[in-house]
Amino acid sequence: MFSKGQGATEYLVLLAVVLMIALVSIALLGFFPGLAGDTKETQSDSYWKSARQFAILDSTQSGVTLSATLQNNDPDQRTVTTFAAGAASNGSLSVILNAGEKRIFSINNANVTACTTGNRYEYQVNLTYNTVDLVGLKQTGTKPLVGKCA
Repeated sequence: MFSKGQGATEYLVLLAVVLMIALVSIALLGFFPGLAGDTKETQSDSYWKSARQFAILDSTQSGVTLSATLQNNDPDQRTVTTFAAGAASNGSLSVILNAGEKRIFSINNANVTACTTGNRYEYQVNLTYNTVDLVGLKQTGTKPLVGKCA
């Protein structure tokens, strides 16, 4: 005769447990920014390693020098004319990359934010390149290039 409210009580207790688990999960992700940064870096690596026309296989920044290893993922020859990260650019280039070829591109520029060891860097990357037939093609990343400062 006292079990009338038992179903409603059990429902409220289960709802409270689910809400507590959700709050703890949100708190862990929000209060530990290192976890979010690692996730962002993993997503960036995954995106840039499989990007077309050019992939960025590796990147590092020390001070104001940003270096990135670019690979031509197209079956044809491409000529990189500009490699830009954020507001910084390495100026006018003419670097020929054959199919599958890798090269290291560096930007040593005051426009690159100085990096302190252990901190993270994050840049929107833009590439301008030419093919045999077309000039001034652009590759703009949908995800930023993220990494840890060396």
